[in-house]
Amino acid sequence: MAQMNYPHAPDGCQPGERLVFNALKRYLPDDYFVWFEPTLFGREQSARPDFVVLGHNIGLVIIEVKDWSLDYIHSANRDHFELVNGSTTETRTNPQQQVERHFRMLNQQLERYRRTDPDKYESLLQTNGRYQGKLAVPISTMVAFPHINRSDWAASELQLPQMVNEATLLLRDDLVETLPMALKRIVIFPTHLSTEQLDTLKWMLYPETRIPYTQGRLFTLDAEQIGIAQIDTYLPDHAQLLTRKPQAKLIRGVVGSGKTLILLFRAKFISEQNLNWRVLVLTYNTSLREYLTQIFSRIGGDPARVEIVNFHKWCRALLVEHGLFRQPQSETSQRGLITRLLREAEITDFEPTFLVEEFNWIKERLDYREWPNYPNPQAVKRTGRGRRLGGNEQEKRGIIFELFTRYQEHLARHKLCDWADLPVMVLQAMDDGHIDRARYHAVLIDEAQDFAPAWFRVAFRMVKPETAMVFIAGDGAQKIYGRDFTWKELGLGITAQNSYVLQRSYRSTREIIDVALEAIRDSQTLAADLKSAGDGLLEPEQNYDEFRHGPLPILLSFASPEQEATGIAGEILSLLQQGYLPKDIVILQRRRSNIDTLARQLEYRGIACTVIKGQLDIDRPTVKICTFHSAKGLEFEVVFICGLDAFTVDDPVAVDSREFQELLDQERKLLYVGMTRARRLLYISYSGVAPDWIAGRLEQKLQSLQPR
Repeated sequence: MAQMNYPHAPDGCQPGERLVFNALKRYLPDDYFVWFEPTLFGREQSARPDFVVLGHNIGLVIIEVKDWSLDYIHSANRDHFELVNGSTTETRTNPQQQVERHFRMLNQQLERYRRTDPDKYESLLQTNGRYQGKLAVPISTMVAFPHINRSDWAASELQLPQMVNEATLLLRDDLVETLPMALKRIVIFPTHLSTEQLDTLKWMLYPETRIPYTQGRLFTLDAEQIGIAQIDTYLPDHAQLLTRKPQAKLIRGVVGSGKTLILLFRAKFISEQNLNWRVLVLTYNTSLREYLTQIFSRIGGDPARVEIVNFHKWCRALLVEHGLFRQPQSETSQRGLITRLLREAEITDFEPTFLVEEFNWIKERLDYREWPNYPNPQAVKRTGRGRRLGGNEQEKRGIIFELFTRYQEHLARHKLCDWADLPVMVLQAMDDGHIDRARYHAVLIDEAQDFAPAWFRVAFRMVKPETAMVFIAGDGAQKIYGRDFTWKELGLGITAQNSYVLQRSYRSTREIIDVALEAIRDSQTLAADLKSAGDGLLEPEQNYDEFRHGPLPILLSFASPEQEATGIAGEILSLLQQGYLPKDIVILQRRRSNIDTLARQLEYRGIACTVIKGQLDIDRPTVKICTFHSAKGLEFEVVFICGLDAFTVDDPVAVDSREFQELLDQERKLLYVGMTRARRLLYISYSGVAPDWIAGRLEQKLQSLQPR
């Protein structure tokens, strides 16, 4: 099955184009690439070939498709076809002329690289023999009439065989298992293009999907990624006839499979094809927002036309704009207020930290109009909590809700709120008519597994019903904030037709992925939670050329946190002496309190470092230090995982309880996210004793991966 630039024939394509699309996808080999209507020569429809096929043994083949039957053709000559249209006729350019024009334009496109990038161009030339120095890539053309079979074509009184080169013709009879042979027959000279040459051609012909990495690699989105990024990015004039329910598309995938890049390219395509549209990209992590903005500029996106924002800052701006903003209090202030309310009510059954989490859950999980239902366990199912309420749940919920009510009343009296209130305040303001809905034509949400249901409600209401375009990228195995929901509960109608799963990892090496999976593999509670959310534990496809190999991850142990910081600084100094750049290295620290110690050790050795606290400049020439949560969605050549010994469950719950396993799963996922930030080198360190749940697994996996 060929790799297509769309997962399926796009809505709006002609029936004949759909027939050819499906035949190319079904019958061509797995290592062929097919682009439907590529924007090789501009975005105007007339400048787009219907199909371009790239294969190692055929080079490039341009196919022009005509959706005409014999009854539709009135007459033909070498320049034009006269087509019957009711009582009148239409004159159309002979498709042979069209495809030959595309042929000339494609040659000119490649020829430009002789001047602008001679090294890449020369890599496509014959290196020896009679044709040394000539292009080693055959370029062929075909015209397809998928509604006409060969016998009818030959018998036609219109003398059609004289008007179109029959050797380059695709008819209905050819759209079968023998299709690969039909393409091979037209190749003007034998060829066998290398993987590097194929990559160069993809890079040249699809510049808008180039990924700007360092290390001099040529890399574009693969055909599947391009297809997901482009599918339905343009809505025709009849868009207002579509359902008013958001037309959501969900993309899930293994770590490093390009979900974020696809989302950014999609935002770019949407903004370029719909010049008057407002496009919004939302994310939760502040440092990730900075990263997305920088990558979006690198891929040629216009930041002035696509709004990339942190969700809570966006909510805050909406409230400020309409004079509705109240200053959120810190979590410390939250705990202080709750402690006072507990003391006043003489309640000792609950810890303030527990109630902070529970109050946030009510606001993030439930529609604000459903809050009064919280005390009833039958009406509101409480999942995702690490600790159970135990017996008398309804009575305890009633007490919690009474405290919650007093807490909210206090905030309102003093014109305060907490961060979980901001989305709720926006929703209430929209319901009251103070904030306009439907501001954006398209909303895209990155790392969506970190979002809460209330946040989705805000985002969905901001989508214009006439476009109704929502795009969601996420991976349940990377859900590190404990916000529980299922895709079904969001009411988006996610089905196999509008959800996509990517199983090729382009970021980390096979060795890093194999070791990282040990953190989350075999957790029954995690598997059950993923299944209930409509997800599953995704593991990378194993056999494909781009799945790189590299050094094994390194496990380091130290006697104390101070020695750990000293040892890590020494390792980084060694890497810099080997030629690694400071900006390619990150230290992920489990204990926030140890970050300053690490920074001092680096500075002592003259190594510039930056502690990430929200703002992130990925090109700043410094080693980055941050928590695991701040690294979400980022990637680096070298990653140091520090403080493995801190990945434990400190809550006073029984080790054999489900509560313990759910809390441990949060640690598992956090470690997994951290390890999979690495592209090439991964170091894992701990001081004292590593946790039982992971230490042995890592050692065994590393031992099994040692070369025999």
